[in-house]
Amino acid sequence: LKLARASASETPLERAVRACVRALGSPGHGGCVARAGLARRRQMAMRKMELVAALSFAAFQAEAFYLPGVAPTEYVEGSHVDLKVNKLTSVKTQLPYRYYVLPYCQPSAMHVSAENLGEILLGDSIENSMYDIRMNQNASCSYLCERKLGPEEKAQFKRMIEHEYQVNWLVDNLPAAMRYYRRGDNTYSYTHGFPVGLKRDGQYFVNNHVRIGLQYHVDPLEFEGFRVVGFEVYPQSLVQSTRMGNSGTEASCDDADDLSPRFDLDEHESIVYSYDVTWTPSPVRWASRWDVYLRMHEGQIHWFSIMNSLMIVLFLSGMV
Repeated sequence: LKLARASASETPLERAVRACVRALGSPGHGGCVARAGLARRRQMAMRKMELVAALSFAAFQAEAFYLPGVAPTEYVEGSHVDLKVNKLTSVKTQLPYRYYVLPYCQPSAMHVSAENLGEILLGDSIENSMYDIRMNQNASCSYLCERKLGPEEKAQFKRMIEHEYQVNWLVDNLPAAMRYYRRGDNTYSYTHGFPVGLKRDGQYFVNNHVRIGLQYHVDPLEFEGFRVVGFEVYPQSLVQSTRMGNSGTEASCDDADDLSPRFDLDEHESIVYSYDVTWTPSPVRWASRWDVYLRMHEGQIHWFSIMNSLMIVLFLSGMV
């Protein structure tokens, strides 16, 4: 009975070794050694699988587990909120450009920050900017910088406006969205980013002022601070006046209520950039803040890009 219990508690490897000892010196000893080796490899594989499962469970239970863009960020009132700039894109061409190829306000120290693999695969060029945004603190006609406009800069702006290039920004990993209403009803949709400018009656107007609308969510029972849950922009073409104030150069946007474009590119030798910031509370939870992007208007379909992707897939499939 004791021997039967001992045999039942043996592992497959132990039973294989015992059988080899009994067959020592017999013709079947070589095959027995091979079976013992196979049993040992199976046992080692099972132990590795148990170790991987244990580590995966431990990582799932860890409270500090974080992926960029997945875990929410809480801001305290008055803290700095980064506004990052992304590449310039167009629905008419397949060629994106870095944001700073145009004479925009460029910080003295540049930082490229792609936070996840998806941004790298999409070819995003995410960089820092000079915009000073503070949590839950509104700003009106904040001066950003002034840039000179030579013949080359004007030609760049005109080329971008002709090809309908869009400016893309990011705040707390949320892309900027511009709301527009449909004619005949009160429904609205969104589009990615905002245009560099517009062409009207042969004149080129640059969007040099942006109204930034940010929404935040507060829930003291779940977390402390503020969470960003919305990011909308509305561009304008203004002719601002500047003056020296106590804290440096200040801008005045006297015609901001007039939505018609005013900054004619050919009539100016320099361009002033300014912006507004408006914070509003929102009942939208952080987990649902991406729902608004489901109503995005994608513009024209890039048939050339689709055909190019299909040809690459067929070519790679033929190689395999």
